[in-house]
Amino acid sequence: MSPFVPPTVPRSTTEPTPAIVLAITWATIVVALGLPAIKTGVFDTLSTDDALRLVEVRDLLAGQGWFDLTQYRLDPPGIAMHWSRIVDAPLAMLILLFRPLLGQHLAEGLTLVLWPSLLMGAALWLAATIASQACAPADRKRAKLAAILITALSIPALIHFRSGAIDHHNLQIVLLLGFVLCISDLEHRADKAALAGLCAALSLSVGLEMLPAIALASATVVGLLVWKGSEVLRPACAFGAGLAGSSLLLALLLLPMNSLARPVCDAFGGPILLLCAGGGVALLAVAGVARIRGPLWARLAASALAGALLLGAFYRSYPSCVASPYAQVDPLLVSFWLDRVVETMPLTELAQMQPQKLLGYYAFPLLTLGLCVVAMIGCTPQTRFRWIVSTVTLAALVGESLWELRGAAAANIVAAPLCVAGIVRLRTDIVAGWRLVRVALLVSPATLGGIGLAVWPALAAGTSGQKIAMPDPAASCQTISSAAPLAGLPPGRVMAPIDSGSAILAATAHSVFAGPYHRNNDGNLAMVHAMTATPEAARALLRARQVDYILTCNGSFDQEDLVRIAPEGLAAHLGRGEAPDYLEPIQAVSKPGWTVWRVRK
Repeated sequence: MSPFVPPTVPRSTTEPTPAIVLAITWATIVVALGLPAIKTGVFDTLSTDDALRLVEVRDLLAGQGWFDLTQYRLDPPGIAMHWSRIVDAPLAMLILLFRPLLGQHLAEGLTLVLWPSLLMGAALWLAATIASQACAPADRKRAKLAAILITALSIPALIHFRSGAIDHHNLQIVLLLGFVLCISDLEHRADKAALAGLCAALSLSVGLEMLPAIALASATVVGLLVWKGSEVLRPACAFGAGLAGSSLLLALLLLPMNSLARPVCDAFGGPILLLCAGGGVALLAVAGVARIRGPLWARLAASALAGALLLGAFYRSYPSCVASPYAQVDPLLVSFWLDRVVETMPLTELAQMQPQKLLGYYAFPLLTLGLCVVAMIGCTPQTRFRWIVSTVTLAALVGESLWELRGAAAANIVAAPLCVAGIVRLRTDIVAGWRLVRVALLVSPATLGGIGLAVWPALAAGTSGQKIAMPDPAASCQTISSAAPLAGLPPGRVMAPIDSGSAILAATAHSVFAGPYHRNNDGNLAMVHAMTATPEAARALLRARQVDYILTCNGSFDQEDLVRIAPEGLAAHLGRGEAPDYLEPIQAVSKPGWTVWRVRK
């Protein structure tokens, strides 16, 4: 009688599938990023932009016009925001879907959790698909697994997918991943080429943060058409038509007809419409030259002429848009407010203030950029465009992150699938078994960032330097719960710190003057001038603005800077409890650390 031999199970059946790993990873991230919301309530996890986005969605549901983006309670009679209804629409639909069952408050809370969670799932799926698309069939499963895990460890980007993150950055990241997925396969799929044009137009209609990456990737498509001519005629035309057509449709959907040519330099408007629609048409014109089988020099001349005409038309029509997007911010507000906004900080400032975080923000995308360059040099002709356009896109994101820290989020998460594909492209024994996953985890942003945090204290022993101050949101009067007591007062106009404005708008029916938005020059300057003026001079300024209440917050950056600028100004007097006779404290809504004052008429 032969001994019992247990049946052998094929190894492949014991390995987790990418779908299971994606689901488990997604659930883990959602729970981890939702812990602060569980602790404090999801409404108190909102950033200033999240809070104002919620206000904008509420206004839309209350009947404000689709094309009317004016925030009437910010610097009354209001300012036109530079945001997009592309983000407002799905948020409003989710609230409308849940409101009959849960009521307004719970419907908003569920939307605040669900929207970023769904986008996180989309980002994981897109990253896995980008990595597998760039690999041979035998390597695709492990590439997907590695890409899912490394994307989940892209720490600089995860903050944009936490519960309550509804501003616009997470949607832009997802659209950019979709753009990279489609454009990297453009040479072989005309349908993906058209989708790449749609993703580009959608991303730019939400915001302009991804413009450098999209512009350079689109220029790479022009280069492909110039080089290969009629071989890539169909996908190039599909991309050009998709970009031009979708941008025109989005303009009709989002912009009033009388504003299509308006020189809006910080949002989707005339200038971006010209670049998108004009760029798509220019690409079609070059394709027309390629269709008649013109020689290389003819295609090159046609692309140079089309590009020169497009840029010339842009500079002639919108010369003011060549400047920095923050050029319109008053110099006083640049030093008082904008220079301390962390997401606008360049590499040089971060290196001075928090050098231990440099590896966490920059090491992984730079490492991936090197892998992409190596892959681009050694790849086959059939895959060369994929690596060229991926390298160019990532290089643009890295360059943007050197100028503004906010670019590091997109650079890290786009680098995740490209890193995996680059490691596979090396054709070493790393790909065998689970080594690919282990190596990917070893070079992830979380690992490299942890190394920086661990090593820097030893390197910096005995040195001293500046630090980036991160105040507690509640102590600095930025949370909705901290502003909620103001809702019991009769609606009026509130003079409050800049970073408190969004929370007051979301928690009350009051209007505010100051808010952390570059278009709000007038309201922010009104607050600074009134609070740094002497109490007697401030009285006239408050009367001219018809101010009803003043909120002073000792934990806010504004209070510290106002006292530093004007030690005998109104803010300094109120901080010491020395109120002029035209102000009275409202004890019922004041809390330790901050005080609400009523302006006597």
